[in-house]
Amino acid sequence: MKVRSGQCIIAVMANEEPEEELSRKDRIDEAWDALDDGDLDSAVATALALVNEDDSDAEALYLAGSALLEAERFEEAEPHLRRAAEIDPDDLDAQAALAQLLYESCRFDEAREEVEAVLKEDPKDAYMHHLSARLAERRGEWAASEEEDRVAQRLAPDDYPLPIRFERGEFDDAVEAAIGELPPLFREKMANLAVIVEDLPSDDHLRLLEDPTPGLLGLFVGTPLPEKSLGDLPRPPDAVYLFKRNLERICESRGELIEEIRITLLHEVGHFMGLEEDQIADAGYE
Repeated sequence: MKVRSGQCIIAVMANEEPEEELSRKDRIDEAWDALDDGDLDSAVATALALVNEDDSDAEALYLAGSALLEAERFEEAEPHLRRAAEIDPDDLDAQAALAQLLYESCRFDEAREEVEAVLKEDPKDAYMHHLSARLAERRGEWAASEEEDRVAQRLAPDDYPLPIRFERGEFDDAVEAAIGELPPLFREKMANLAVIVEDLPSDDHLRLLEDPTPGLLGLFVGTPLPEKSLGDLPRPPDAVYLFKRNLERICESRGELIEEIRITLLHEVGHFMGLEEDQIADAGYE
């Protein structure tokens, strides 16, 4: 019986057909699907394997750069995107992705050059107008920024709705209300903590961060309470910064903006108190 059983198994195995090896195109398609589904590890691994096999394949290079960009591995993504754009200069996708990478890396002057180059060839690229708006506001060119936002909204209204805007006094009132809604323990500790509203994080603010991002919503600058001691040397005052235009841009309604101001303030005051993000949530403060 055992022999027959083994023979039967061998026969079945012999009748199994080997899996067909995927073509290069199929592997590229699978990697794009993985990227769309948020499976960054699979997308990156497949894309890099494809590039290793043929480093002159512009689509594989663009795929690898896009996957690495999505994974926020900017230094690794950049040479792939530049190489893709060099091999196929008529395909603007890699150049647009490079513009995004440079912006997210806070290399704003370089990003502007890439954005302008793409828009010269394709003035209907909604995302490039959106990025152009972000770069204009960093230069303090508010009217130009808002015009670019309107262009992006006309070209792709679902993707780029116009930002919610509060007058400065209205925004300050919302911040004051948010301070009043903080847990009592937080308010008790804020006697020497300044809360400052600015339009955007400055270059100096971004340099304070290990992983700077231009879309920063809030920032605590100073020494957390648990690290203070009586022997400390004089330091600049502790401060929480809220970045008005970034907060406005991520919200779809006035009510959502008011709530986002509250949440951002809560988290930054929490950092002043020495709490990490998960500690704030675990304590039920949100």
